[in-house]
Amino acid sequence: VTELNGVQVPANAYPNIQRNASVTKDFKRLIPKPIVIVVQINGQPARALLDSGSLADFMSYDLANQLRVAKVELTKPLPVQLAVQGSRSKVNWGAKARIQYQSINCDRYFDLINLQSYDLILGTPFLFQHNIMIGLNPPKVIVGSADPLPLRGEGVRVLESRAADLLEDDLQHVRQSLMD
Repeated sequence: VTELNGVQVPANAYPNIQRNASVTKDFKRLIPKPIVIVVQINGQPARALLDSGSLADFMSYDLANQLRVAKVELTKPLPVQLAVQGSRSKVNWGAKARIQYQSINCDRYFDLINLQSYDLILGTPFLFQHNIMIGLNPPKVIVGSADPLPLRGEGVRVLESRAADLLEDDLQHVRQSLMD
C-alpha cells in the first residue's frame, strides 16, 4: 500500500490551473552579489552590470540623454527577449560611446533600452571581445584584451532578426487573395 497524502480539492475551488512552481516560498535567501563595475562612458562614471546571459550590450536611455550621445534610429526595431515569459521589449535606437575600464579604452556600440538599476549592461559581446574572466567567490574581473577582439570562432553564432516587414497595401492584397 502506498500512502499519497493527497487532499481532495472541492469542485470549482480554483477557476484555473495554478502555476506556482516559481513562486518564492521563503521570505529570505542568501544570494551572491552580481558583478557591477564602474566604467567611464565618454569620460563620465557609469554603473555597469556584467551579464554573461545577455546577447548584447545595452545603455539606458537616461544615460544616453544625460551624456548627449548621438543616437541612431534602427531601420527595424529588434525584439529583446528576456528570461521571463511574456516580457517583451524592443530596441529602436542605438548609440556609440567611448568606454574605459581598467586597460580598455575604445568606442563601442550599445543598444538603447529602458534600464532600472544600471546605466549599462555589458553582455557576451563585450565579455567575448575583451576576453573578460569573471569570478564570484571572491568577486573579480580580469581583462584579457584591452583591444576588442573580432567576433569569430567556435563560440560565435549569427543572431538573425525575425522581424517581418508588413506594408498595409500588401496586407490588404493578401486578405483579398484569401477571400477569393
